[in-house]
Amino acid sequence: MNVWGKNIKIRLYGQSHDKKIGVTIQHFPKNFKIDYDAITVDMNRRRPGFNGQIATTRKENDEFVITSGVTNKITNGKDIKMHILNTNIRPGDYQPIFRPGHADWTSFIKHQHVATGGGKFSARLTAPVVFAGSLARQYLKEKYNISITATISSIGTTKNPTAKQIEKIVEAVKKDNDSVGATIKVVAHNVPSGLGSEFFGGIEAKVSSLFFAIPGVKGVEWGDGFALAQTNGSLSNDQIYIDKSKKIYTKTNHMGGILGGISNGMDIVANLCFKPTSSINKPMHSVNYETMQPAILKTNGRHDPCIAVRAPVIVETYLALALLELILEEHE
Repeated sequence: MNVWGKNIKIRLYGQSHDKKIGVTIQHFPKNFKIDYDAITVDMNRRRPGFNGQIATTRKENDEFVITSGVTNKITNGKDIKMHILNTNIRPGDYQPIFRPGHADWTSFIKHQHVATGGGKFSARLTAPVVFAGSLARQYLKEKYNISITATISSIGTTKNPTAKQIEKIVEAVKKDNDSVGATIKVVAHNVPSGLGSEFFGGIEAKVSSLFFAIPGVKGVEWGDGFALAQTNGSLSNDQIYIDKSKKIYTKTNHMGGILGGISNGMDIVANLCFKPTSSINKPMHSVNYETMQPAILKTNGRHDPCIAVRAPVIVETYLALALLELILEEHE
């Protein structure tokens, strides 16, 4: 399932240690001028090695090459095709042992095969999606003034961490040959009211499916999410007001800008839980899938001690894609 979307459709190709990876984007609006520098900023925020010692040491430039769909930086209505060269692959880092926490085991069950470095299951494939989402982000900002920001809202047991705290926590788990999980809060501002629909067409239902396509995401909550289970309706309800210009609004936003699957004009807010990186340099029990014998795995490859460190831009651009899908369905 490497295809997503209907009104804006993306198709991924390539694997973690292939020579190149890429994406084809269908139905992107015509005659839109692309800011290549803005795409580079987004790609760099996700790029391996870009965050120094608290990210993977795999070095990839992630220079995108657009081969179709754009003329003089303006979309021409044809399919937008883009690829990125993988220049720092090291398939020799991997042993024929199921890596605990990874998709190796389930991939073997499904396909009788384990691809190097996770293959098509790898988070390396988020790079071309970030490219597509960066285009969506630009379009939403210019046409609808929608802006999207994501931040690490917790890491380990530390809530609302500063950049310095994040760095110290990640350095500590890395020194201990371990990893740590985190949550990311994403907020979309100026989203038009009326997007989405009831039940299966609701914003939460549609966008969550894309959020869960981000490798490492194990939970998504909207607004106050699970905290709502610990409160009362008198406190959780966003009471409704009207101003002198007849604009309806709420003073709180416990529901995250969505009611009945439909946007109400308030900020759309979601929180995503990222599991600790599965690849750690500690001995773990597993099975050698060539000999089908017990084995002890100690991962020696290049991995992020906290996958969420490079994930805010992934979450932002994935949400941009989802909102563009909904807007194209509703308004264009």
